[in-house]
Amino acid sequence: IAVQAQDQNYVRTTVYKTKVWDTIPTPTATQATVQTTFLDGLGRPIQQRAHRQSGTGTDLVTHFAYDTFGRQAKEYLPYPTQSASLDYDSGAEADALAYYGNPSAPSAVAEATANPYSEKLFENSHLNRVLKQAAPGNPWAMGSGHEVKMGYDTNTETDQVKMYTANATWNTTSEIYDVSLTSGSYAPGQLYKNVTKNENWTSGFDNTIEEYTDKEGRIVLKRTYESDISHDTYYVYDQFGNLSYVFPPLADNPATQLDDLCYQYKYDHRNRLAEKKLPGREWQLMVYDRLDRIVATGPTPSPFTGMLKGWVITKYDPLGRVAYTGWYQNTNAHTRQHIQNTFNSWPSQWETRAALQSVDNVVVDYTNNSFPTSGLRVLTVNWYDDYSYPGAPKNFDPIEGLTTYYNNTVKPQGLLTGTWTRVLHETRPPSAEQTHTFYDMKGRPISVRTMNYLRGHTIIDSKLDFTGKAEYTVTRHKRSSTATELAIREDFAYDLQDRLLSHTHKIDSRPAELLSLNSYDGLGKLMSKKTGGNDIAGNSFYQKTDYTYNVRGWLKGINDADNLNPSSDPEDLFAFTIDYNLPIAAQPLFNGNIAETGWKTASDNKLRKYAYAYDALNRLSSATYIKQGLMTGAYNESVQYDKNGNITGLQRNGDLDSESGAYIQIDDLKYTFLSGNQLLKIRDNSLHPAGFRDGIDQSAEYKYDIYGNIMTDDNKGIVVTYNHMNLPIQISFRTGQIINYLYDASGKKLKKTIVSGTETTTTDYLSGFQYINGTLDLFPTAEGYVKYLPTTTDTEAYFNYAFNYTDHLGNIRLSYGMDKEKGRLYILEENHYYPFGMKHEKYNSDRFEYVQIDSGGQYPVGIEPISPQARKSYQYKYNGKEFQDELGLNLYDYGARNYDPAIGRWMNIDPLAEVSRRWSPYSYCYNNPIVFVDPDGMYATPPDWYLDAKTGNVLGQDGASTNNVRVIYKDDWENTVSANGGSITAQATSELQSKSGLVTVNSNKIQSDVNTINSQTINDQSKERQVLIGLNVDESGDYPTAELTSVIGPEGTAGQNHVETGITNRYSDPEQTELSSSKFEGTNLRPIAQAHTHNKVTEKNKVNAPTTSDVDKQSSILQKITRYAIDSWTGNTPGGNAIHRVTGNGVQTNNIGTTQNFNMGQDALEKHLKQ
Repeated sequence: IAVQAQDQNYVRTTVYKTKVWDTIPTPTATQATVQTTFLDGLGRPIQQRAHRQSGTGTDLVTHFAYDTFGRQAKEYLPYPTQSASLDYDSGAEADALAYYGNPSAPSAVAEATANPYSEKLFENSHLNRVLKQAAPGNPWAMGSGHEVKMGYDTNTETDQVKMYTANATWNTTSEIYDVSLTSGSYAPGQLYKNVTKNENWTSGFDNTIEEYTDKEGRIVLKRTYESDISHDTYYVYDQFGNLSYVFPPLADNPATQLDDLCYQYKYDHRNRLAEKKLPGREWQLMVYDRLDRIVATGPTPSPFTGMLKGWVITKYDPLGRVAYTGWYQNTNAHTRQHIQNTFNSWPSQWETRAALQSVDNVVVDYTNNSFPTSGLRVLTVNWYDDYSYPGAPKNFDPIEGLTTYYNNTVKPQGLLTGTWTRVLHETRPPSAEQTHTFYDMKGRPISVRTMNYLRGHTIIDSKLDFTGKAEYTVTRHKRSSTATELAIREDFAYDLQDRLLSHTHKIDSRPAELLSLNSYDGLGKLMSKKTGGNDIAGNSFYQKTDYTYNVRGWLKGINDADNLNPSSDPEDLFAFTIDYNLPIAAQPLFNGNIAETGWKTASDNKLRKYAYAYDALNRLSSATYIKQGLMTGAYNESVQYDKNGNITGLQRNGDLDSESGAYIQIDDLKYTFLSGNQLLKIRDNSLHPAGFRDGIDQSAEYKYDIYGNIMTDDNKGIVVTYNHMNLPIQISFRTGQIINYLYDASGKKLKKTIVSGTETTTTDYLSGFQYINGTLDLFPTAEGYVKYLPTTTDTEAYFNYAFNYTDHLGNIRLSYGMDKEKGRLYILEENHYYPFGMKHEKYNSDRFEYVQIDSGGQYPVGIEPISPQARKSYQYKYNGKEFQDELGLNLYDYGARNYDPAIGRWMNIDPLAEVSRRWSPYSYCYNNPIVFVDPDGMYATPPDWYLDAKTGNVLGQDGASTNNVRVIYKDDWENTVSANGGSITAQATSELQSKSGLVTVNSNKIQSDVNTINSQTINDQSKERQVLIGLNVDESGDYPTAELTSVIGPEGTAGQNHVETGITNRYSDPEQTELSSSKFEGTNLRPIAQAHTHNKVTEKNKVNAPTTSDVDKQSSILQKITRYAIDSWTGNTPGGNAIHRVTGNGVQTNNIGTTQNFNMGQDALEKHLKQ
C-alpha cells in the first residue's frame, strides 16, 4: 500500500504482457495491464480503476459505497471514463449515474437506467442477512416489486414437513448396509426454513422456493410450487449422516415407488458409496481399493457388442493418476462383494512403468500387478512424465517458433504426455487413436498430435504469446497414411485489452478468409462482427452482425429487425430479437425467462415472433406464433407436465404459414407412462401425418433396457443396441435397414454406417473432418463450415466457405455463402424451430448448395438450388447438434445422449441425473428450452471456483463447465470481471482461466499427517495435537498455482484445547470480512481447515464425548475455517478413529468418517467453497 495523494491509499497491480527484466515505471497498454484499487482508512476498496481496459482504450472505473454499518449495500456497474488516467476519480458515483443514464457511443447497451447497481436490503440484526436483492436497471430497482426476496424462519405446523428416517443395518452377506425406511412428521421449530421468492413473485406461493434444513445443516426438503400446489423433494439420511434416499416430487408414496421414481444409496463399513440406484435403471455398483479409490464399476454391457455384462476397471500409477482402464467380463462369482474382497486382500494397489509390457495385446508400458491380472480388455492408457512410451515421437524440434522445452532429457514431470484410446470394434490387434502432447517451458501445450485408427493424423500446433494467448494455430490433417495432407492456418489478433479482434482462416496456400472482425463498446461488450471475404482488413465483407444488450448484460438483439438494409453495410440476411420485461404480446418477465423472440430474414423480410408463457416452475407452457403483428397461431406449441417434469401432453400447429389466422393442428399428443418416468405409449389424437409420426397403436409402444435406455420404439419401428456408455451401436429398423455406429473408448463418434438394401453409406468423423464414403465432405470453422468439392481445377473453389447465423441458444438459423462466379451472396438454408426443437415447415424453405458447374468462367464451383427431397450433408441445426434424419430416425446427437424433438424427451437417462434429482432424467433442459441449452446431453457441469491467491478467500465462479477450483490474484479477478461489464461472459471466463492456475489436493500428505497425530495421541494421551490444512500458493510463474496440503502444527496441553495457538484469528472482528492474517502462523499456508485430536480426559467430573466441542465451534466461527476433531481418546479402533466436523459457520456434524476412510482434504476444500 502506498500513498498516491495525501488523502488516498491505493494498491496498484501490474501484469506484464511481455518479458521484462526491470520494472517499467509507466508501462503502455501493449506492455502491461495495470489496475489500481483505492482504499479508505479501514482498508476497504472504494474505487477500482482498470487502466486502458475499456473498449475505446480509456479506463473502466468501478465505484464502491458502504452504508453506516460498513456493509456494501450497493454494488455499482463499471463505467468507461472519457480519458485514461491513473488518478482517483472523486466523482465516480455521479459519473456512473451519468453514463448509465445516457450511455454514450459507442455502446451496445440498448437502454438507460437511473440505478446502475445491484442493491441489498438487510434485516435489522447483527446477522446482516439479506431480505431483498435488487438487480441493476429500472425494472428491477429496490421498491419496484421485482427484487429477489428472502425470508428466514423455522418450520410450523402448517408446513407439514414429513420426517423420513433411513435405518442402516449391516448385511453380513453382501457386506454393505441395507436401508429401511420409516416416516413421521417434524414437530414445529425443528427445522430451519429459508424462503426465496424470485423476481416474478407477486402473491401466494408460486415463484417461491422453500428449503428446510436440520440442525446439522443438511437439507431435508426443497419445496417449490405450481398453481400453489407444492412440489416436494425430500432428502433422507441414515444414522451415520449418509444420504440414503432422494424422493422427487412425483413420489407421493415413496415406500412403494422406490425403484421407479426414487434415488437410493447404500454404503459399506467405511462410509463409502457402494451401491446406488437411479429411478428406472438397475443398481450401479462401486468397488474400492485400500486407498479408497474407485477401481471397478458395473455392471455394464460389453463395449463391443452390448451383450455380455462386465465391470469397468481403473488402474492407477503410484501417484494416484489413472494409468489404464479396461473392461472385465462378469461371471456369476463376480459379485460386488467378491470383487471388493479381492481388492481388499490384493497385495498390489498400483501399476508402475514397465517398458514394452503388454496387456490384452496392447503395449501399455505399465506392469499388470493389481487386480485383475487376466481377462482385462484394455480401453484407455495414459502416460505421464516422459516421452519414452510406445509410439511416442522422438523429434523435439521447435514448434511454430516455440521451443519444445520438455523431451526425454528434460522430462515433463507431472504432465500428461500421451494417451491411447481404443476403437470399440473387435479387431486383433486392437485399433486405437493415440495422442501426444508437447509443452513449452511454462508447461503450456503447444502441440497436440492425434493419430487416428485409419493411420492418418490431425496435428494442431499453436504459437502462443507471452501471456498464453494463441497468435495462430496450424492444423495438419489427413484421413489415412496415403491421403494428401491438408494444412489450415488460423490467425488471431487482439486489442490492447486482450479481446479477440480478428480471426482469419487459410487453407494450404489459398487466400485467407475473414471469419470475424470484432468491435467492442466502451464497456468491452461485443458490439459488432464482420464476417466473410478475402479482405482480412475488413474493408469489404459479406455480413456485419450487430449486438445489443440490456443493462443486466442480457442479449437483446442480433441486427435490427426493423431494418435489414443499413445504409453503410451489406443487407443483413438475418435479424433476431429477445424481449424479457417489455414484450408486445406476452406477460412481462423479470427473472431471466424470455417473454418473446422475433426473427426476420432477407428471404421474405417478414417479422415472425414467439410469445412465451411459463408456469411457476419456469417450465415452458406455451409458445404463441405471431406473423407481421398478427397472432396466427400457425406454429403454436403447448405443453403439459407431471410433477417430475415429464411431458404428459403436447399440442403443435404447423404446415401452414397463413397471415389470415388459419392454422392446422399437426400434433395432439397424449403420453402414457409406466409407474415411473419411462414412456409406455404416445397417442396422437390429431391424426395428422406431419410432426410426430404415430407409427403404431398398441398398449406398449416403448420398451427400455435395464440401464434406462429406450430399447424399442415401435412408432419409429426401431430396436436399439447400446454399449457400456449407453451409446447406440446399432439401430435396426423393422423395414430391414440398419445404422451402425463406431466409437472410441472415450465415447467419441468415429463412424456411421447406413445399410439400406444394397446401398451402404459411411460417414467418418475424424477430429471434426467429415468424410462420406471415404471422400472429404466438410469441416467446421468458428463461424460455420467449409464445404469441399473435388473439382478438376486447382483453385480456391475446392474449399467453399459457408457462414452461420445462430441465435442465443446456438441454434443454426441461417447459413449463407458466396457464389464467386456470380459475385452474389446466397442463403443456403434456413432453419426455424419450435421451442423443443422441431423444424418449422412450409416457409422460407428454398435450399441451395455448393455444386460443380461448367460455366466457362473462372470458378468451377457455384451455388445452385437443390430439390426439397435432396439431403444436405451439413446436418447441424438445433443447438448446433447433428440431426440424424436418415431412414426417418429424426434424432439429435448430443454426444452423451440422443434427443427426440418431436416428443421433447431424451432416449436415455441423464448420466448426471443425480445433480438434478427434482427432474425426470428424461426431461430436456428443465423443460425451458428458450433459456437453457444442454451442451452434450448431460446436466451442465458446475463452473470453476476461484480463490484469492493472497488470502484463500472465495472470489466467485466463472462460466466454464469443468468443476475445478482455481487460484487467481484478486486484482486479476476484479479487473477481468470489470472489463467485461461486470458479467461472467464467455470472454471473461476465457480470460480468468488464462490468468489462473488449478488447485490440486495433496490428499496423501493430509491423510499421512492426520494419521501421524492420531497415532501420537493414541500412544501419548497427555496432550492434543493438530494438523493445519491450507493452500500452498506458488507465485513463481506468470500466474499462481496452488496445492491444498498440510503441516503438523504446535502441540496442545493436557486436558485443554490449546491447539488453536498456531493460528492467528482470521478476522480481527467477526463483523468484518477482511483478513487480519492470511497465513497460519509459522507456515506459508493460506488457512482452509484444521484437524486436531481429542485426548483422553483425566480430569475429575469430565468425560470424553464423540463430537466437536463448544470451543471447537466458537473457534471455527471466529476464524472462519472448518475444524475436524478426531476421537484419539478411544485408542486403536478397528476401521479407524471417528472424525467429527464443525464448519466456519458453526454447523456441527458427527461421525463423518474415520481416519482410515475419510478424504479430509477434499472435504475441507468443498466446505471452504460453500461457507
